[in-house]
Amino acid sequence: MLYDDTIILLFAKAPVPGSVNTRLIPDIGVEKATSLQYDLIHQRLSMLSRAKLCEVSLMCSPDIENECFLQCKQQYYVVLTEQLGRDIGERMLNAVKTALQDYRYCIVIGTDAPALDEVLIEQAIESLHTETDVVFVPAEDGGYVLLGLQQAHDFLFQDIDWGSAQVMQQSRRNLELNKVSYKELATCWDVDRLEDYQRYLTL
Repeated sequence: MLYDDTIILLFAKAPVPGSVNTRLIPDIGVEKATSLQYDLIHQRLSMLSRAKLCEVSLMCSPDIENECFLQCKQQYYVVLTEQLGRDIGERMLNAVKTALQDYRYCIVIGTDAPALDEVLIEQAIESLHTETDVVFVPAEDGGYVLLGLQQAHDFLFQDIDWGSAQVMQQSRRNLELNKVSYKELATCWDVDRLEDYQRYLTL
């Protein structure tokens, strides 16, 4: 591993029909939305396994017992960890706090940004190593697809309208109010809408 002081937390929902990629279901149907989730999980883990940047923890929801997650544990060098918390902010904060007990730096990503490659992830890790407090890869839709930290700042996970186009803007506001330095890398797209799905299919 290139960075033994860093861990990547990959947040993933189990590919349970009707509970994943719900915004896409009206356009592509439940079966394709479920299959997409399965493919995205494996694509992310395959990329991270090839890159060998650092340790990876697959943050599983609703638990670690789903067949897809158990298959991932056998297929990739990854630890399965259950997400704990009432909403995504609380689940990320809990995971980051736990991770930073054992690692100096922590990278949080999801499964829905197939264009987020190992080059951009390594840039984020390097940014943290050069004294940046917080690093983001913003998303085209107003959120972010990567968050890098060396300290668990509660304010980054509170008073955020998760899933909205305001997430990145609200995160900047909270950082500036608390006088914490941050860096933004190149914007990336994620799979939320039909046009994103069609873009994904061309990859």
